[in-house]
Amino acid sequence: MRQSAISFQPKSLIFCMSHLVLVFWRICIFRGGPDAIPANRTLLSIIVILNAILSISLYLTINRTGFLTAATVVTVSLAGTAGLVWLIMNVMDLAARFPQTLMALLGVDLLNTVLTGAVALLTLTNEGVLSPTGAAVLAALMFWNLAIFAFIFHRALNIHFGFGLMLAFFVVIFSVAISQVAAAP
Repeated sequence: MRQSAISFQPKSLIFCMSHLVLVFWRICIFRGGPDAIPANRTLLSIIVILNAILSISLYLTINRTGFLTAATVVTVSLAGTAGLVWLIMNVMDLAARFPQTLMALLGVDLLNTVLTGAVALLTLTNEGVLSPTGAAVLAALMFWNLAIFAFIFHRALNIHFGFGLMLAFFVVIFSVAISQVAAAP
């Protein structure tokens, strides 16, 4: 994967982040791959932290649970996703691509979480139930996110899109399953 020429200096941080959002958006519309993201561990840490903060906030808003439960569920989900992606990348002998691949997955998930949160907040009824339209839009977002994950695996692992879809489905199911176990009383 090629290295990006983005530098991280304080005055260019806003430019870098807006450029990164554009890169994530291009991945979301299947126009760019994880190779367009700089392999920078500091940037990966920032994306992980932003993803955790936004996911915890959305979890608290939708599920109305305690902070500790939300933080545990999100942390377990992120750790499970990262661990499984690391394992897949190592099995395929492409460990050097791990930071960019994980950043691509978490970055597009961050965008999807923003969209999901907006739809949920706009379509929740007074009783805290999603309207049928909101549920349909959230289902469409879920399938779109799965397709994006498949595209990222397809590009990062040099595999057929169908195999990328199977891996994406497995990673998502695994992350949801272990986060549900973490949420159990």
